[in-house]
Amino acid sequence: MFPALIAAVFAAACGRGSGSGNTPAAVPHVDLIVATADSSYWVTSGARGLRVRGVPMLLARVDGRFREIYVADDDRSYYNAVLVGQRLWSRDLVRGDSVELFADTLVPRFAKSYANAHPDDAPLAKDEEAAEHPRTTVTAELEVLGVHGPYVSYEYRTDMDVTGERTNADRHTARRGVLDVRTGKAMTVAALFGHEASVRVEGDANAEWRLARDSLLALRDRRSRRAQQAIASFAFDPGSFTIESRDGTPRVRFAVPGEVSRGSLNALELDPREVPAMPWWSGLRDELPTGPDSLLDWEHGGLELQASLSNDGDIARLTLRDSSRTDWRVAAVTAPVWRVIWLDASVKADERKALNRAFNDASMYSDDSRIVMAPRRAKPRAGFALASFHRP
Repeated sequence: MFPALIAAVFAAACGRGSGSGNTPAAVPHVDLIVATADSSYWVTSGARGLRVRGVPMLLARVDGRFREIYVADDDRSYYNAVLVGQRLWSRDLVRGDSVELFADTLVPRFAKSYANAHPDDAPLAKDEEAAEHPRTTVTAELEVLGVHGPYVSYEYRTDMDVTGERTNADRHTARRGVLDVRTGKAMTVAALFGHEASVRVEGDANAEWRLARDSLLALRDRRSRRAQQAIASFAFDPGSFTIESRDGTPRVRFAVPGEVSRGSLNALELDPREVPAMPWWSGLRDELPTGPDSLLDWEHGGLELQASLSNDGDIARLTLRDSSRTDWRVAAVTAPVWRVIWLDASVKADERKALNRAFNDASMYSDDSRIVMAPRRAKPRAGFALASFHRP
């Protein structure tokens, strides 16, 4: 069962928290979707109190229309060769049509060369498993790191381990980027936040990277030698960045892409940098939280939704507060909480119908369905840290 569904602890039908007086307060009318990193939770109220419905689905709202963002495996494995790539898709919930946003190319290329080199091998059927210790493993993994209006931030990692081949056959890479969910077009900082902002933040980030790199190269202790050997394959790329927000203000975070021959890695994060809020950002303000990570807050039409983080940081407890300052316990959901989408009168009937259908479908998703997850046959990932840039 998905962790998101396990974590969805439903509140009591009248899950009232603190309030004044002895007369039970009426449950405020609420209709919203809470979006986390791996799930969506539909929160509604009615005669039976607050109700929460959680499914393993990632949603984006673009120009008033809902889209599902999902990753699908591209499995081309053989018995002695695990070959699994991934593709990122965006699906319009009303029309049902999908747009491919990003496709791994490493696994298809390697699968073609493997087939030519091993003409007697047959690809595995869907229900067949690869060898416990395959001689060849080539995988690509896509991870969605954020959704902001029509733009999705992602990290793309590849791992290639080929036994018995040349040393340089082992290769592990990582980079990041931002895509337009409507077209799949790769975005730049300049296209999103303007030329002037891009020159400033790209220059500052590049300077930060050079300083960190030079400081690492200057170390003389034995512990730093491996990192110093690997750092030559890392180079600042202005296209390797993601979008973030803090108190409703947009920020970009660059991550230096690289390649190593052993282990595996994530792109190396730099400090986030504020950028100006462009016109497309204004439509997101209601969705984005304010406050510290430990207590996020959203306000809308006299209502306030809060997400308080558990001590271990894995769970966010949702509380609804009405205009009389009465608190209503809503649910516990997986952390972090990314956005809250308030479903008001602007949501058209066909959009609401499609949204309900998508929640019904997503409730039956399985490990073989589309959801942001690691490849089914991927080898366990080994860690690789470079100075202080290792992503938690």
